Amino acid sequence: MNAARYSKTAMLLHWSIALALAFQISLGWRLEDFAKGPDQFWAYQLHKSIGITILLLTLLRVAIRWLHPRPALPADSIWAQRLAKSVHTGLYLVMLGGPLTGWAIVSTSKLNLPTLIFGVLPWPHLPLPNLFHEPAEMIHELLAKLAFGLFVLHVAGAVRHQFFRNDNLLGHMLPGLGGGKVPTRTKAGIALAAALAGIVGAVAWAKLVPPPAVSNLAPPVASSGNINPQPLANAIPPPAADVLSTIDPDEEKSPPETVTPLTRWKVSNGGELGFTTSWSGTAINGRFGRWDADIMFSPDILEKSRIKVMVHLASADTGDGQRDETMQSDSFFDSAVHPVAVFTAKRISHSGADRYLAVGTLSLHGQTHPATLRFSLKISDGRATVRGTAQLSRTNFGVGSGDYSATNEIPDQVSVSFSFTALAQTG
Repeated sequence: MNAARYSKTAMLLHWSIALALAFQISLGWRLEDFAKGPDQFWAYQLHKSIGITILLLTLLRVAIRWLHPRPALPADSIWAQRLAKSVHTGLYLVMLGGPLTGWAIVSTSKLNLPTLIFGVLPWPHLPLPNLFHEPAEMIHELLAKLAFGLFVLHVAGAVRHQFFRNDNLLGHMLPGLGGGKVPTRTKAGIALAAALAGIVGAVAWAKLVPPPAVSNLAPPVASSGNINPQPLANAIPPPAADVLSTIDPDEEKSPPETVTPLTRWKVSNGGELGFTTSWSGTAINGRFGRWDADIMFSPDILEKSRIKVMVHLASADTGDGQRDETMQSDSFFDSAVHPVAVFTAKRISHSGADRYLAVGTLSLHGQTHPATLRFSLKISDGRATVRGTAQLSRTNFGVGSGDYSATNEIPDQVSVSFSFTALAQTG
């Protein structure tokens, strides 16, 4: 015997899936509009997370429908019944096929980016060969387009039954419209408008929702003091070999000014953190769009000075979107699992004039190795100007594995350069 209405659980799942699906499709078509780097990386991770959520909710919905009877369908013509059945079948195809094809796309991508559901739960890849990638992309896009047509037919059918046949079909799925008495058209119209407004609101949210602050994407990093995010300038830093040569020789004669012991320094906006390498003989100049620094430093007390820099790897930008995506894969940074590189130095020494060495460790791609920064420092009226370089072995950190491990195409040594100003903090 059929039930008079859907259960409250079924109603909750129906509308939750509807809102999530509207948001998901709208977000999917907006993915390329996000700025390359951490914003777009976040958007793709969110798209994957919602897709898996839709898949799980739909499977639960199917199980409930299998175990519990649905309300009796109103009598209708044979063509109307067949059309209604086709629309419902198509909607389930979208709700199941969309996430599954998306999952297949991620699993067969050459980038091999891992998936973390809402940044927390690791989600495995499907064991599929790469030849499934293009068909999965094509079907995924077709299902997104099909969803719009099915949605229109679904709503049109509900309106037809509710307002032209007085079947109270909306009462099956909308709270407040149940019972034996057919609600007035005004009441039903308000309920339907509210439901559609929720769908439109989900679409609008996907169009307007901004990405969170990049620092919130990564696990918190222990720090001995305040951390200040630094947006970088658009210009690429000069090549590493030229950084120190830009210092005025006349100024080298003056030793750094003395500041209060162990002054905390706050890095000003506009700092630059770049890297230089090459790919198959083509020079590549890149930059990191977001990094944080915690600096306690005094030229007079170097033995107690310390530096800590945290680099958000998803902000890497080389001016080529496909190359930047490849850098985020597990073959390179694996930024979904290891989103932050951390350099820590507690051994800082004076190497002559206004030049210094900071010897410490760099944690990158899940590995930690020694690293040394060479930098120049000028301090005047509580304002420090810093320029420096470092040479890193990418293979030591496992950056560039598999087909990218050969050093004849991508050199092992990567030059890093940085320049910024910082203000002494008092009190």
